[in-house]
Amino acid sequence: MARSSLTEQLVDLRRTYTGENLTQAVPAVKAVLHDLPDDRRERVVDALRGKADVRGLFLPDAQDDDQRALECVVLQAGLDAAGHLQLRPPASMLRPAHAFRTVEPGVHLRLHLTEHALGPLLYELLPRYDESWVAGAPGLRVTHHPRSVELRLVGLDATVNPPAVHLAGVDERAWADGLKYVRNLLKGRNLGGTFIDGPLTAAERDHLAETPRPTGVGSAVLRRYHLFSAAPWVRALAMGDRWWVEWPTSLGVPAVADRLLHPVFGLPDSVEVPSAGGGLGISTGWYDLFLREVEGPDPAHEPALAAFEWPEGVTGWWEPPQSVK
Repeated sequence: MARSSLTEQLVDLRRTYTGENLTQAVPAVKAVLHDLPDDRRERVVDALRGKADVRGLFLPDAQDDDQRALECVVLQAGLDAAGHLQLRPPASMLRPAHAFRTVEPGVHLRLHLTEHALGPLLYELLPRYDESWVAGAPGLRVTHHPRSVELRLVGLDATVNPPAVHLAGVDERAWADGLKYVRNLLKGRNLGGTFIDGPLTAAERDHLAETPRPTGVGSAVLRRYHLFSAAPWVRALAMGDRWWVEWPTSLGVPAVADRLLHPVFGLPDSVEVPSAGGGLGISTGWYDLFLREVEGPDPAHEPALAAFEWPEGVTGWWEPPQSVK
């Protein structure tokens, strides 16, 4: 296999997992290939033919448990944000409702969001006091830079290269629009808007002791999120280090499982396992992932859903009725 065709094949495959454009994917693949000796390059060729395993080489996993935990938190928040996106006027259960458009996997994950997703994502992520409990993601801190948003966790032991996720392309206007969505929804729901900043608070520590952050393969799913982009939406339930992921009938569970088990871009060390709840299971030996498809929404309900006038507090895009003169 020629050097150029090997690069092109790897780039094309990687893009199906990450949604990257050529400018993003080509340098990442070339950087890995450049450092490979001939025998390992041949092993990559064998893996593309299904005769070897080089998973983790061209699509790296999170470097440690802290980074993995942060990415799991971001994935869960992004999937929960889909419910907000479905209610963006005109509401639709068939319109794609994904928060993540492109993933650039690296030591620190870089995410490109879909249009309108920042506000719902911030609503799910920003930790805030709500009477005696903590809403949002306890221990998460958000910093807006001129063209991006940095997500990080506090209260960890890591002092060198602490975990971080970056949201790309968030300028001042996008940031203001995102916060406007959050404040509008909080106001409509009569919820407290006292956001938490600085070191980990006692309330957050108590919350995490009672409800630990999800971990496991959520991070690996986020780094391969583009596999699910053709589905209208994705839902997930995390219980410790076990994840259940579902979507409306569309992609085919075997096809998604095959991608996640791929010998080059699949989850390292993963194998197929039985799933008691239907669908298919994947296990790395440490972490489990269960996949299934569910019945999709009825298209006949779309006109009524789009025409419905939602009351205040249901969506952050709610606006007061205009007076008729």
